[in-house]
Amino acid sequence: MMKNLLVAVLLVALFSQCKKNVSSETPKTPTADLTQNVGNINQMIVPSGFNYRTSRNINVQVIVTNSEFGTQKQRIEIYDGNPVSNGNLIASGSADFQNSFSSNISLPNAVDVIYVVKRNPDNSTVTQKVPANSPVIILSDLGKRGLSLGKSMPASPDCNSGCTSTVTGNQTVSLNTAGAVVCITGIFNGNIDLNRGTVRICGNATIGNCNMNNNSTLLIAAGATVTFSNFNINGNTAVFSNWSNNVSISGGFSPGGIVNNYGSMSVAGTFNINGSAIVTNEGTINIAQSLNNNKTLINNGTINVSESFAQNGGGAFTNNCKFVVNKDAALNNPITNTGYIRVIQSTTVNGGGNIILSNGAMFRSNNMTINGNITGTGTTSLVKVASNTTINGGGRITGTIQYCDANGIETNTGTIGSGVSLACNQYIPVSSCNPDGNGVIIIPDTDGDGANDNIDEYPTDPALAFNNYYPDAKGTATVAFEDLWPNRGDYDLNDLVVDFRHNIITNASNNIAKYVGYYRLRASGGAQHIAFCMGMPISADLIDKLEGATQETEHSNVVFEVFADSKKELSNWNTVPSQPKVEYKEYNVSFIVNKGGSLKELGGVAAFDPFIWMNEKEKGRGYEIHVPGNAPTKLADTKVFGYADDDTQLEKSKYYLTKTNLPWAIIVPETFDYCSELSQLGLKETPDITQTYLHFAQWAQSDGKIYADWYKDLEGYRNKEYIYSK
Repeated sequence: MMKNLLVAVLLVALFSQCKKNVSSETPKTPTADLTQNVGNINQMIVPSGFNYRTSRNINVQVIVTNSEFGTQKQRIEIYDGNPVSNGNLIASGSADFQNSFSSNISLPNAVDVIYVVKRNPDNSTVTQKVPANSPVIILSDLGKRGLSLGKSMPASPDCNSGCTSTVTGNQTVSLNTAGAVVCITGIFNGNIDLNRGTVRICGNATIGNCNMNNNSTLLIAAGATVTFSNFNINGNTAVFSNWSNNVSISGGFSPGGIVNNYGSMSVAGTFNINGSAIVTNEGTINIAQSLNNNKTLINNGTINVSESFAQNGGGAFTNNCKFVVNKDAALNNPITNTGYIRVIQSTTVNGGGNIILSNGAMFRSNNMTINGNITGTGTTSLVKVASNTTINGGGRITGTIQYCDANGIETNTGTIGSGVSLACNQYIPVSSCNPDGNGVIIIPDTDGDGANDNIDEYPTDPALAFNNYYPDAKGTATVAFEDLWPNRGDYDLNDLVVDFRHNIITNASNNIAKYVGYYRLRASGGAQHIAFCMGMPISADLIDKLEGATQETEHSNVVFEVFADSKKELSNWNTVPSQPKVEYKEYNVSFIVNKGGSLKELGGVAAFDPFIWMNEKEKGRGYEIHVPGNAPTKLADTKVFGYADDDTQLEKSKYYLTKTNLPWAIIVPETFDYCSELSQLGLKETPDITQTYLHFAQWAQSDGKIYADWYKDLEGYRNKEYIYSK
C-alpha cells in the first residue's frame, strides 16, 4: 500500500512538472504555406472570418452631368466586361439630368473592371470603362461634346518650381536667354520683351507692351489676372498659352505665332489671325469687334464675336463646339463644323467658300447667300435660316444636309443635291456646345411609364422596365453543398448542386417590381433527401402571385421552397461516372413585389440566401445548411449549433463553419464544374475539392487574396479526372 502511494505521489509530481514546463512555452500559431497546395482539405489553415465568398457587393452611382436630353430618361447598363465582345449585362436602370442611377451589384472577386453604357433617347450611346476596386463608383458622363473635348488639356503651370528668377512690382522684363524661366508673382506693372526663354505669370499683372519674338514662350497660370494694353506675337515659333479665366487685351490682337487658350480671355478690338498663326481654343474667347481668320483657327470651346467674321483666302477654320457671330459672316475659304455656329445677321458663302458640316452639326443664320458650297458628311446636319435664302448660279448644297428655311428658299438658281432634305424636323440635341438644338425626337412610350420604348425592356407593361441579374443575363451561378452537417463531409461538394440566375426587374423609377428566378438541379450526390430553399431580404407582405415555388409563411422576409425532396427530383445521383446520367431538373420561380424599394436599399442579389434542409425523419426542417456567413432562419434548430464539427456562434455572427473554418456550402459565380463522387474512383486515398481544384486551398488560406478565380478552367487550375463531365 505504501509503495503504491509513493508511486502515485511521484506520478503527480512528475505530471505537475510536465504541465508547468508546457504552460511556460508560448504556443506558436500555425501559418499556411501559400506557395503550394495542401495534401487534403484537413490540412488547410483558414483565417478566422473568411466566408468563402467568390463575389462582392459594389455600390454604383451613375450621374448624368450633361443636359443634352434634359429630364428624358436615359438607360444605364452595367456589364462585367466589354459589351461589344464578351461582356454580360448585370444591371440596368434609368437616369436623367436631375436623377442619378444607383444600384448595388454583385461582381465576381476576379473581375476588376466594369463597363457602364448610357443609351440616350436618340439611340446614341456613351460607354466608359470603370475600375471596380472601389466600394463606391461615381461615374460622371460629360456627354458627347463640350467638356469632354478638353480631356487632353495640359496642366496649368505654376511659379513654385522651375523658375530661374522671380519678379514682382514695377519693372520691365526683357529676356534673351534660351532656357531661362522668369516667374511673375504678386502685383506686377510693366512691360515684357521676349526674344528667347519663358515667362510665367502667376500673379496680378498689368502689362503695357508685350512683344514676343521667335523661340519665346509666355504662360499665364490658372488663377492669375492679366491685362495687356498692347500685345504683339511676331515670331511664328512664339507660343502664348493661357489657363486663367481673367485675361484681357485692351486693344486689338494680331498674333503671328501659336496661341493656346485653355481658360477665358477677352479682346477689346479686332482679332486678326495672321502670318503663320495657329490659334487653338479649348476655353472661351470673347471678341468685342471683328474676327478675321487668315491662317489656322481650331475651336473646341466657345468663341463669341460681337461684330463680323471673315474667313479669308488663306484661312483654315475647324469648329468643334460653339461659335457665335453677332453681325455678319463672309466665307471666302472652307470651314469645317462638327458643332454649332450661329450668325445673328447674314452669312455669305463666296466662290471659294465651303461650309462642311459633319455628323449632326448645326449652322444657324438669319439670312444666307450661297455662291459657293454647303456640304454634309456623316450623319445628317442642319442648316437653319430664319429669313432669306439666296442660292446663286455657282451655289451648291450637297450631301447629308437638311436645309431649313422657315419661309422657304426665296431664290434658287444653283444646285440642291438629291440627298438634301428641305425640311425643319432634323433632331439635333441641346448640348453644352449647342444651346438651341432642333426638333423633337419622337420615340413612343407605349405603356406610358416614362421610359421610352427604345430603352424599356417591357415596353407594353407600365409596371416593369429594367432587368438586373446575378450572375449575369446569360449565365448561371452555382451553389454546392455537403449534407452531413453538423458533421464534416467528404468535401467533394456534390451532395446537392443547384445552378441559379436571379433577375430583379425594376420599374421606370428604378424600384423593384418583380422577381424572376431560374433554377436547375444538376446533382444529388448525397444519400439524404434534401429540400432546397431561397431566402431574400424582401418583406414577405410585399409580394404577390408567387409561382413555381412554395412560400414559407413563418418568416417576416421572403423564403420559398423550390423543391422538397432531391431524390424525387432526380432519379440518379449525377456524380458517379460509371452510372447513367439523368436529365437535369429545371424550375422557374416568379413573384410580384408591391411598393418595392431600390436595389441599393435591397443590398443587391448577393444578399440572397440559397440553403437546404434535411428532409429526413430523424432530422427535419430544423437541420438547415447555409453558405458561411448567412444566418439561419427562425425555423433552424439552434440546439444543433456547436454540436460535432459545427462552430456556429450566433453571438459572433459566425455561421456554418467548422472549428477549423471549413464550409458546408459554396457559391461560384458561374456554372460550376463540380466534383465526381471521389470515393467511387477506387483510389488508395480519397481526394477532395483541394485535389480537384488545385488553387482552392491557396485561395481560402490567403483570405481570398490570391487565386480569386480558382474555379476557372485555366491551365494548372484543376485535375479534370476528378470532375464530373458526363
